[in-house]
Amino acid sequence: MAYELGPKIISPQGGHSTAASVTGAWIPVAKQTLFSIQLKWTGTTTGTMTFEVSNDENPNATTSVMGPTVLPTAFPAAGNPAGGPSSYPFDFELPWGWIRYVFTRSAGTGLLFAAIAGKGSA
Repeated sequence: MAYELGPKIISPQGGHSTAASVTGAWIPVAKQTLFSIQLKWTGTTTGTMTFEVSNDENPNATTSVMGPTVLPTAFPAAGNPAGGPSSYPFDFELPWGWIRYVFTRSAGTGLLFAAIAGKGSA
């Protein structure tokens, strides 16, 4: 049985402010064999994008055992906000239960938007 995720906006309505670092919400991806996260930023946003993964049953629970782990994948420089508006598509083929995006601010301000889409099997 095919299982599709999205396309779906996963950032807050109006985007995240990049006047500070941002950690997105956990997104369940256990049934996804392939998925992508598109990030778009505006203004003079400058910083580094990373992703965290978890295999906890519920990574939001105070009793989560594993906690977040930084995904050890190097992305091209184009995937990092560098002082001007842009966007970047991140493609994944991962055996993880959950994923979230993390923006670590170094300078500038603007907005950060995120969307996800994926396909897999149940």
